[in-house]
Amino acid sequence: MKIFKFTLYLLIFLFLISSKSFSQEPYIITSESLEIIPNKHLSFLEGFDETVSFEVLESVEWSDRLLDAQSMVDGYWVRFVVKNILKTDKIGLSHNFNYEKKIFIKNSLGVDEFSYWRAGIDKHFEETHIGSEFRINIPKNEKTIIYNFFRNYPVDRFNSMDNYHRMMIGSWESVRNKEFFRLIGKTIFIAPVFLFGIYYFFVYLISKGNYIWLSLALLLISFHEVFGVTGLLTNHLGIYSFFPSIASVSGMIFFVPLLFLILSQFFRKTLKIKEKFPKLNKIYLGIIWFYIIVVLINFILLLNWPNEEQINLVKYPPDNLGPGVIKLHQFIIPFFILLLISIIVAFLSWRKGSSASGYLCLSFLLPFLSIPVAATTYLIFDGFNWHFWSIIQPIVGFLFLGMFVTFGFSVAQGMNDLKQEFIDRQIELNNELESKVNARTADLTKANLMITDSINSASAIQNAILPEINADSHGFKEFKYVWEPRDIVGGDFYWIGQKESWTSLIVADCTGHGIPGAFMTLISSTLLDRVANLSDLSQPDRILDQLDELLESTLKYREGGNTNFGLDCGIICFSQKHNLLRYAGAKTNLYQKLDEEVVEIKGDKKSLGYERKEHPIKFKVSEFGLDQNSSFFIFSDGVTDQVGGEKKLMYGKKRVIAHIKEAVDVRSAVNNIVADINQYQAGHKRRDDLTLFGFAV
Repeated sequence: MKIFKFTLYLLIFLFLISSKSFSQEPYIITSESLEIIPNKHLSFLEGFDETVSFEVLESVEWSDRLLDAQSMVDGYWVRFVVKNILKTDKIGLSHNFNYEKKIFIKNSLGVDEFSYWRAGIDKHFEETHIGSEFRINIPKNEKTIIYNFFRNYPVDRFNSMDNYHRMMIGSWESVRNKEFFRLIGKTIFIAPVFLFGIYYFFVYLISKGNYIWLSLALLLISFHEVFGVTGLLTNHLGIYSFFPSIASVSGMIFFVPLLFLILSQFFRKTLKIKEKFPKLNKIYLGIIWFYIIVVLINFILLLNWPNEEQINLVKYPPDNLGPGVIKLHQFIIPFFILLLISIIVAFLSWRKGSSASGYLCLSFLLPFLSIPVAATTYLIFDGFNWHFWSIIQPIVGFLFLGMFVTFGFSVAQGMNDLKQEFIDRQIELNNELESKVNARTADLTKANLMITDSINSASAIQNAILPEINADSHGFKEFKYVWEPRDIVGGDFYWIGQKESWTSLIVADCTGHGIPGAFMTLISSTLLDRVANLSDLSQPDRILDQLDELLESTLKYREGGNTNFGLDCGIICFSQKHNLLRYAGAKTNLYQKLDEEVVEIKGDKKSLGYERKEHPIKFKVSEFGLDQNSSFFIFSDGVTDQVGGEKKLMYGKKRVIAHIKEAVDVRSAVNNIVADINQYQAGHKRRDDLTLFGFAV
């Protein structure tokens, strides 16, 4: 009997202990979708950190609410009981911006301890969790006790004592889907935002305008979406551990006012507030300076992060307003006022005919489209669950992106309007000037005719100076030449002379084109007449030296000075009596065709004139016996330097040589070269005077 009574009392005692331990009302998991666990199912334990043992957690007293706000910084435990009636035992536990986590669970499978996890330090993706989203094995139709550690160090001050430990529970598949769609949604949002930011930046570099403000805003948003509090790579790259102030919720006090600053300047510039609304401009400037000050203050606060208000919650109790001297809602209000003013100004400007303001009105309208979309989604999915947020967030993101795209349209239209205004003004000025231009045109036409007549007279003089060449009397068996100045008069010339049994042919390219070149040809031709009288015509090197010396004395070159007056030339001296041909050149080459081969006979790489030199100057002389099967060709650089063809390349020496090889005689070679140059030149401008001589002796 005594044993029976003892056993009965023991069972009653164990029942009372068990009732006390599990007096919490269990939360029943009825839906695979994530649902918030109400606070009435939670118990709290303060004064213990993540190192506490499971045995201690089971043995101490728990309270039904969080008593000390400082526990948010120091850490606290939450206990709750759940009952799983789903078809799966893989349950997902989702948390609200938690950066560290330690969990114990107890059920019929025993006690399961999850390792302490810290954001940015430990792996983000593991078999048992995705960040602070944990997979828990809960047997079906059983109760499971969960011990969950929370700490918000330093506290972000946006969460209240009842909000930081907000948890959602459902199937693990729902948690994975939520994280997958969040990752995909952010990627789809960030990619176009970043690309549009880069695009607007390069458009700004090309066309200026207000694209720079759009570019800065989009790049700032993409940076925050990648490295900010919910950034795509914040946890994966350990950004939170290296830059916790930027990667935490506190970073918003810097990013948000900086974004407002950029957008305020964009509205001011795009709507031309300074030019059209001087009084409103003072309001815009005041708000812009306000945001400059806020950005600087909050930047300094982040440099000294964490601050005392984020650590000492006894001195600074939680107010749900966030960190900083100026709270988030306080610097949102000025932007909201400025936004309303901008909407009104844009609407009034649009009514007055401004197309750019019309695009701004459309931009302001786009975010409001999210309201009916959100209402419809709320009704379809029965509340603010993860299905709602997975749909509404990308839609809002794309509406937001669409707003910036239409902002770009507004800037482009504004630039087009400004361009059209300039064009209209230019047309007006052109009309005013047209009468003056017509009057001046008549005077200029008359003057041009007089100048043209003078140049034509100069051309006649230049043609008179150039010698007539009789092939037979000068000893040529074959002879053909082309001399075409680029302008009416030119800088290329030729000279021929005979003395005793020797004939000397000189082809020269003087400095410049047109009238300056023509004067140089006149001077050089006159000097060659003097050279011919001074010496015989059998030594081309001496002729070059004497011509250079006469140029120095005639053009009065100074010692050590340079001028732009000089020439390149080639001199051929031949005698049938001596069966000999000599050649010397100053930056001019001679080409000999012998049977089917063409040989290049190079002159010296120095010009005549340009500067004073020591005389006599030595020039290389090439000497040949006269061969009845050979012919010679000499030309100025106007032949090879002519630009043409599809690729706009120079004609080149290879084409000239090819025509010389293919031709049956001198005449056909010269004619084919000239015809091919004209065809190659096509619609391109003639670059230089063209001179080409071919002969056989």
